[in-house]
Amino acid sequence: MTLDRGLPQSGTEGCLLLVLPGGFGREPVLRRIVAEVGPVVVLVDRSFAESSKWARPLATGWIEWDSQGGDSSKACWLALSSWLNQPDAPKILGCTTYDEWGIETCAYLCEAGRLGLPYTSLDTVLRIRDKVSFRQLCIEAGLPAPRVARIFDSKEMRRVLDESTWSFPVVLKPAKGAGSYYIRKADSEAELLEAFDVLDERSQRERKLQDSDLSAGWCLEEFFQGSEVDIDGWAVNGEVEWMLVSDNKPCLPESCSETGGIYPSQLSQQAREALEDLTRRVVRATTGLHSCFHFEALVDVETMQIMPIEMNCRVGGAECPVCVEAVTGVCLPIAAACIALGRPDVMQQASSQCKAVVVASINVHGQHSGVVKSCSGTEELEAAPAYLGGQFYAKVGSPYVPNAGSMSTLCWLAASGACAQDAEDNLARCVEMCRLEVEPLTIP
Repeated sequence: MTLDRGLPQSGTEGCLLLVLPGGFGREPVLRRIVAEVGPVVVLVDRSFAESSKWARPLATGWIEWDSQGGDSSKACWLALSSWLNQPDAPKILGCTTYDEWGIETCAYLCEAGRLGLPYTSLDTVLRIRDKVSFRQLCIEAGLPAPRVARIFDSKEMRRVLDESTWSFPVVLKPAKGAGSYYIRKADSEAELLEAFDVLDERSQRERKLQDSDLSAGWCLEEFFQGSEVDIDGWAVNGEVEWMLVSDNKPCLPESCSETGGIYPSQLSQQAREALEDLTRRVVRATTGLHSCFHFEALVDVETMQIMPIEMNCRVGGAECPVCVEAVTGVCLPIAAACIALGRPDVMQQASSQCKAVVVASINVHGQHSGVVKSCSGTEELEAAPAYLGGQFYAKVGSPYVPNAGSMSTLCWLAASGACAQDAEDNLARCVEMCRLEVEPLTIP
């Protein structure tokens, strides 16, 4: 094991432990947590240390652990314990993450016998993060769930399809993971079998998912037709304390990649109340959820049937925090830090003045494979009154592959408006102010 212990600031009595600070796009979030909440110690897997080095100047302490060649959780706890044993090390008062890959680590570290801090239990986290297990949890709690099966290989896929008749379309996705990686909607058995072989080979070759996630296999489920929504908020000791429903725009048909949303939801009050009730029931069923959450669900606006998709035990990614704060004044990353630290009035500490009535966002995807020629904003964009923020992911000169989940997102943008249509019109003007181009590959 290799360990960079870092040096705690003298006189620091206690800190928030942040697991996996992520890429540079998270810099404003961490800077704000340090300014508004207090000092932060960063704990990062050595394989992510280079992409996370931007966070080092902001951290009170810096700890790296080596996840290669053994039990990653034990290596992580050993690295943290070694750092805490330094004479001047501050006390860890809370532990959180805003990264999907950090949730299980947080839960492991917070268990009794280690840090002994309030957090969703590891057993609950493991069950929620596994999409097949989450479906089973919903069924046990009397909540709606589609037909589902876990698949490990093509032979098992063939067996599952032969055992009984499935209703198409179906959705195939990794049983564990995030970011819409390796997801396909299939309209027939032949299309499903072809998609499985392609996605299984790609996932093993590209290794975009953690090994523990890859080993969980695949989730096959029947498709539920409805409007997709996000419900963002937080729960303390298994009870929802605050939430906001927002609308997702239609996803890309092949890969189910997200394309943006509208904050707050423009659905009827009846639909919003049904979704809020579903959220409370799902949170109670998970037993002891204690963190911010990003819950995804579907609603048939004609029949009012609702269907859970997945529960994420973290703050929503990409544009979610910016959009939620703009229409509510609530900063979800600050709320997550306050919950971890056990502060009594999370809402008061995480709230500020609203900036917008309605916000529209977009996740821009390219239409074809090629090479990224440009991907940036402009001075005109930054000066636009309705522009709330954005992030440009694709690097000039890098190859671009469409329909690869969040990996295919060139950028996200968000804009405000007096109503949903006004926000959409302002957003369209913001997109026009960007420099976005993928040059198609030329075949000699």
